Amino acid sequence: MTRLQPFFNSIELVTGNLHLAEIQAITKKELNKKSGIYGFLCKSNNNLYLGSSIDLSSRFNEHIKGSRSNILLQRAINKYKIQDFIFVIFEYCETGILVSREQFFIDELKPEYNILKIAGSSLGYKHTEESKTLMVKIQNSMDKTGENNPMFGKTHSAEAKAKISESRKGKTRLAETIAKISATQGTAIFVFDSVGTLVNSYTSARKAAIHFECSQSTILKYAQNGQKFQGNWILSTSLVTKEK
Repeated sequence: MTRLQPFFNSIELVTGNLHLAEIQAITKKELNKKSGIYGFLCKSNNNLYLGSSIDLSSRFNEHIKGSRSNILLQRAINKYKIQDFIFVIFEYCETGILVSREQFFIDELKPEYNILKIAGSSLGYKHTEESKTLMVKIQNSMDKTGENNPMFGKTHSAEAKAKISESRKGKTRLAETIAKISATQGTAIFVFDSVGTLVNSYTSARKAAIHFECSQSTILKYAQNGQKFQGNWILSTSLVTKEK
C-alpha cells in the first residue's frame, strides 16, 4: 500500500476481501455506470496491475472471473489467490480522457503486471492465446530486474554494456513489441499530437476506429497521407511521422 501513498487523498475506492461474494456485489454496484482508472494491488509482492474502462462494473467482474483479464494478473491471482489482492479506483473520469489519465498513472506507478506500457493500446481487446503467449515472452524479456534478472550480481564488458544500452531504448522496445503483436492482430496505429509527441497507440486500425468513432478506412487513409485527423492528431503506422 505504501506505493499508493502519494495518491491517498485522491483515490476514490479501496476494497479488500475480494473473495467474498458480498464484497464483489457491493463493489460492482458501486462501480455501476461509471468510467475511470482502476488497479489490482497484490499484498504479497506489492506488484500492481493498472487499467481503465468505460464500464468499471463489467471490467471488475471480468477480472474477478478471469474471463477477459490481463494474463499476468490472472497468473498472479492463481498463485496468490484473490483474497491477497486489493482493488483500487484511482479516479472516476469522463470517457474522453480515460487514455490520457491511464497513461499518467502508468508513468507514475509503473505497474508490473501491465504487458503494454502505452495506455489504450489494448483497451477492450480480447487477445488470442497465441498473442498472449507472445506478449508474456516480450514482457519477461523487458521487465526482469534486480534479483529476478538472470544477470543479477554479474558484470558486463564495455561492449556488452553498449549493446544492452542500445537494446533498452524506449522507442526500439515499443516498436518491436507492437510490431510483433500487429503481425497477429492487424496494422498498429500510432497517434501523435501536433508537435510530434506520441500520445497513444492501438494494435489495429479497427481499434483506433472504435475509439475515434469513425470507419477503419478513414483511419488508414489518414495514417497513410499524414494529414491532421479531426483537427488535432497525426496518425501513422510507424513511430516516425511527419506533420503536413
